[in-house]
Order: sequence, then structure tokens, then C-alpha cells
Amino acid sequence: MNFFIEFYRSRDADEATLDKVSLEAPNLRAALQGATALFHTLAMPQIPDRLRICDDNGSELYAGPADGAYPTEI
Repeated sequence: MNFFIEFYRSRDADEATLDKVSLEAPNLRAALQGATALFHTLAMPQIPDRLRICDDNGSELYAGPADGAYPTEI
């Protein structure tokens, strides 16, 4: 399945996108693990504090901290 990961900074009601990447993964859990790896390897202009994962249709599947502190119930 193809996922789209958006890394962004969030301040009050404002959001600033730092990077968007496409990721092939078998399920959402694997996409979250891939997003964690990308968080540590991508060269972004600032350090993101949030990430969003969407499917091919643009539906948001997950939004949360970008530091790898993901819930275990996914």
C-alpha cells in the first residue's frame, strides 16, 4: 500500500510543512515505523514536531508526534 507522510511543525493554529514523502508499506504500523526512520534520516530545514500519514486518496490515517513516540494499538 502506498502512504504519504507529511512532516510539519505546529504552533498554535498554524502548521508549516517541512517535507512530504511517499512510502510503500504493507500496513499502517509499518508506515509508522518507516516514518520514524525517515524522521532520523531526512535533511529537513527544521526539526518537525508532528507528522501526518495519508492514504492514496488523501484520507488522514494518523497524525501525531514526529519523534517516534507512537501508540502501540495500531
